[in-house]
Amino acid sequence: MDARLARLLRAVTNDDGTGAVWKRLTPDGREVLRLAFAESGELGHCCLADEHVLLGLLRHGASPAAALLQAQGLGLAAARAELLRVGPTLGPAVDPAGALRTLGIEVETVRQRLEMTFGARAVEAAERRVRRRPRWRGGHPRPSPLCAYLLAKRSFEFSAEFADRRGDAGIGPEHLLYGVLQDARDPLGTRLSRRSRRQLTGLGWTPGRPNPLRLLLEAHGLDLNRLAAQLAGS
Repeated sequence: MDARLARLLRAVTNDDGTGAVWKRLTPDGREVLRLAFAESGELGHCCLADEHVLLGLLRHGASPAAALLQAQGLGLAAARAELLRVGPTLGPAVDPAGALRTLGIEVETVRQRLEMTFGARAVEAAERRVRRRPRWRGGHPRPSPLCAYLLAKRSFEFSAEFADRRGDAGIGPEHLLYGVLQDARDPLGTRLSRRSRRQLTGLGWTPGRPNPLRLLLEAHGLDLNRLAAQLAGS
């Protein structure tokens, strides 16, 4: 199936392109992304991007991927501080979690309680169903600037391809790190659709600027290609 036909089929079925990746995540991979979402929310950023996945990896801390970063002298506190300096992929122009926080509702606390009651898989499945609903049923328009995975979707694709090349059934922290390293090599907006670009630009997103993850790592003297090569050789 060619790429254009695949895109058309995903549009017809309201598939955001991330479902296959979520099914393959290992427990550690799921925890890294849960922490990445937490970092995004705590920073007031409304969408998950490459830099938040890096923060999630460092916050998780218990993987060869995190050990590789820490061995290069990059810790969670330093990464957070550098991200504040270089600026995120998409800033806090729209912050639904912040609005709820003013009412005394902590989104992450609610999510944790839901996961304890129903399980993480059930919560993730419910989120995907809501994203795929038509707007008149309470869903988001597609593709949506508030879709949690829009800015990170390309890195997820790289992660899955890396796992396939290695013959790994699951996608764990090492695959996620490889994915964001590959994605960060290109300017923001690479391979995003024109519609997605228009919607994100309305939220203050600037296409074509260097990926903040790249700027963050280079500020600490880390080379994207060298890190990716170390992961590929491990």
